[in-house]
Amino acid sequence: MRDESLRIDASPTKDFFIYMLTKDIDLIRAIADLVDNSVDGARRIKGNTEYEGLVIRLEVLATHFKIHDNCGGIPIEIARKYAFRFGRVKGMPETPYSIGQFGVGMKRALFKLGNIFNIESVTSTSKFSVEGNVQEWAKDKDNWDFIFSELNESFQPMNDQVYTSIIVTELHTSVSEEFSLENFQKRLSLELEAAHQYSLNEGLIITLNGIPLTFRPAQLLSSDELKPAFVEKEIIISGKVKISIKIYVGLAKSDPQNAGWHVFCNGRLILEADRSRTTGWGDGSIPQFHNQFARFRGYTFFDSDDASLLPWTTTKSSVDTGSPVFREVRLDMLTLMRPVIDFLNQMERERKGRDDNTDPTPLELIINEAKSVNLSDVGQTRAFIAPKLKTESTPKIRMNKIQYSKPTEEIDRVKSVLKVSSLKEVGEETFDYFLRMECED
Repeated sequence: MRDESLRIDASPTKDFFIYMLTKDIDLIRAIADLVDNSVDGARRIKGNTEYEGLVIRLEVLATHFKIHDNCGGIPIEIARKYAFRFGRVKGMPETPYSIGQFGVGMKRALFKLGNIFNIESVTSTSKFSVEGNVQEWAKDKDNWDFIFSELNESFQPMNDQVYTSIIVTELHTSVSEEFSLENFQKRLSLELEAAHQYSLNEGLIITLNGIPLTFRPAQLLSSDELKPAFVEKEIIISGKVKISIKIYVGLAKSDPQNAGWHVFCNGRLILEADRSRTTGWGDGSIPQFHNQFARFRGYTFFDSDDASLLPWTTTKSSVDTGSPVFREVRLDMLTLMRPVIDFLNQMERERKGRDDNTDPTPLELIINEAKSVNLSDVGQTRAFIAPKLKTESTPKIRMNKIQYSKPTEEIDRVKSVLKVSSLKEVGEETFDYFLRMECED
């Protein structure tokens, strides 16, 4: 029997636990975690595709927060044994292609948002409710449990109306103030659209204060002369668990804000338009990003039944750079992006080598004639294909530009005599005339 006098109390305080759990995640990402859980519900009942008929509705107001979905509900045993635990419990049933897989998202979001919460869920065979007061729960230092306020393990919903609803009231003052800002609503909308573009494309509907989020499909330029790279591979972990990887690299509309690498884990965007060393910029043969590369787009998708093997952080806002899977795929990303960087450098040299910067260069014309295609329509090409700049066999003649101003009336008279219509033609014709008459033998 252990001597209690030798015991040292090392248990955490709830206040410290709540603080540590919420301090490193911003409000938008906390809300995104709740949406992730709803998307996982959709995947439990429909797999990884085709979410027609499934809806996630958010209300983000100064008075309250609410998320409601019809994505199957939370089974009683999941709620009782796993959903309210802090951290992912060993033995928890797996959701294939899960994105809410760290076991902290719901609790962290509730603590981040406010003091009073109510969770209600209905499945095809059960119903429960949990009501909580965070401040009161934190006072009881020895009891970490939550209590069902309603529990029916043989419930039969009418018309198969299954759902999960979470409402948070008594919002923290800072949260209520942010929810009142139009800018916050816009940023939340954009982040959710980006994070869940895969699920939106598969028919899932997400609304924010009654307004449906829109889906902007990722696209790359393609033509007979210009083809993006698309490579697929698999990584086998411990001889049995498979991670599927898809990498797309190419060009798109010139847009510095959206240029860079976009990385997804199980369809969830975790890195958007990254232009840092994380994805290879400024590393070895790859230059640091600048606006010359505003057309560059790269998309990397990691997918696995076992989400714990994917290279993402707990906030799902970056990649785990220490992951062996990511380190291996990063080398592929660098290899695939190098030809695109070379082509964009070639375009820049072509542009700088011209005296007239108003008309498109030959390479720009090829890009302008290419069509934007969705990633799903990109054919497998193991390397980026683009035309090379043709070099002249004869020495290049050095050129300079001549500019001068003259009265408009006099210029119009010269135009009339020369039978030309542009100022450029006036300059060239008068120069050629002087050259012939005064400079040639």
